Amino acid sequence: MQLKNVIFAGLVAITMQVDIPSMGQPTLANAAALTSEQAAAFQSKLEQAEASRELLGRRSVCLMEHLTAQQQLSADRERALGQALSLQIELERQVVQSEASVKGYEELVQSESDYVRSRYAAFEKARRETEEQAKRVKICSQVLIFLPGICQAGEAMVKALGWMNDAERELRAAQPRLRSAEEALAGVHKQLEDTRRQLESARQSHAENQNAVNQLEEQIIKLKAAISTINVKVQDFNIKVGNFTNALQEAREVNPDDAQIRQVTRLSEEIAGLTDSVPQFISSTEAGLPDEAKRRCSP
Repeated sequence: MQLKNVIFAGLVAITMQVDIPSMGQPTLANAAALTSEQAAAFQSKLEQAEASRELLGRRSVCLMEHLTAQQQLSADRERALGQALSLQIELERQVVQSEASVKGYEELVQSESDYVRSRYAAFEKARRETEEQAKRVKICSQVLIFLPGICQAGEAMVKALGWMNDAERELRAAQPRLRSAEEALAGVHKQLEDTRRQLESARQSHAENQNAVNQLEEQIIKLKAAISTINVKVQDFNIKVGNFTNALQEAREVNPDDAQIRQVTRLSEEIAGLTDSVPQFISSTEAGLPDEAKRRCSP
């Protein structure tokens, strides 16, 4: 019995010292291995994913540069908008001022015109009185043929009163004032029309600049949104490419088991799907961007 115990103890000791494969576990020689074809396929997918990531990165940088240019253009338009608004306000003030001047000169012309008409009426009245007086003197001379001095004295008295001379002098003085007022009225009318045209041009410029600013602001909002969306996608690439790179490196350095190969395969499928989605992603993300940005940032 003692000999059997010794032999059994020896076998147990030998068994503990030797690595005997367990049931159901593959030996090192039979473990799942990453073939060169698999490694090449995985590496190709990795490189494609990295290329897609670089493409998105360049696109993000390009769109950011375009965004900066649009923001500068928007600032320039904002300044132009402010200048156009200031000019518009000033021209509106000048229009009001010119309209007041036109009204004032219209009233002056009306007043001078009324005065000229009254002076002309007075002149005509004096002329008729003079003609009638001449007739009376003629009749007087015919009737008082023997007393011509009386008629001559009456004629001299009428001439001394100067009705005709006063009326003519006042008419001659009033007419230049009327012409001067009419010329001044024509001048302020022209000034008013010129100012109105300038005001209309300023209003159009203001509207155009306002429209341009609104369009630029819309483009800036869309550019920011597109850049943010692309950056999120780049970050997604960074994470998945990093995970896949680490898993692939580990699978290359050791003799991997089935679980490791399944993990590398799963990660490769993820980055392949991510890579394949890039064209559609770009198309949908940049759908609302201006054509200039698309052309400038296209690969």
